[in-house]
Amino acid sequence: RVQELRANKRRPTKAERQGMFSGLVFCADCGSKLHFATCKSFDGSQDNYRCARYKSNTGDCTAHFIREEVLRKIVLNRIFAVTAMFYEDITAFMELIQKQRFDEAEKDMKRKRREVGQARKRIAELDRIFKRIYEDDINGTISHERFLKLSAEYEAEQKELTEKVKAEQQEVDTYEQNKSDFDSFAAIIRKYVGITELTPTIVNEFIKKIVVHAPEKIDGKRFQKVDIIFNFVGEIHLPTDPQTEQKKANKQEKTA
Repeated sequence: RVQELRANKRRPTKAERQGMFSGLVFCADCGSKLHFATCKSFDGSQDNYRCARYKSNTGDCTAHFIREEVLRKIVLNRIFAVTAMFYEDITAFMELIQKQRFDEAEKDMKRKRREVGQARKRIAELDRIFKRIYEDDINGTISHERFLKLSAEYEAEQKELTEKVKAEQQEVDTYEQNKSDFDSFAAIIRKYVGITELTPTIVNEFIKKIVVHAPEKIDGKRFQKVDIIFNFVGEIHLPTDPQTEQKKANKQEKTA
């Protein structure tokens, strides 16, 4: 995480202001970062983020534009909602995270653990078989040509199994790490319970990535989807209307 923060080092703009979310905001369509923009004559209310591959309609992406004060409200509301659910019913919160991240993965991991165990047993068995046919080759029980053919087949099978074990064990290890990550995220929530405003430290501890979608009109009103990916647990879909916070923020943006 420290290496990520170093790579996303915030740089002051000409107005000597730094974006609260610089380095964390990405375009949903092209994947580019949204650059922070401001002006010396602005008081900060017009500071915004804009897709790096959009240049006044001359680039190869659209204007994924969002004002920082709007994004700040969205992120704060989202953190507050997640924190509130955590404290209202931690069991329900854990179940929500598990359902979104672990339930399907757990079934897959059980299968992979079983396959890894079976593969390791077969690898050990092949070692014993190879030793036995080697002894048969030495004492003349089988021909040397037969030994070479069998040993090549067994070695190929063993190599394939070893690679499979390595790959599936890595997936299992990653899954186990993800489960322990929940405790790390819970520790962050407890650390910042009751926050009323954001700071760069709070943002970096909670947020891994923010994905901004292009705005769209629904029934004549402008809406814009924003995905917030948290550190350790990823995106959290709360059991409420996922667009509610964004609609409120957009309404505030239109009247600002």
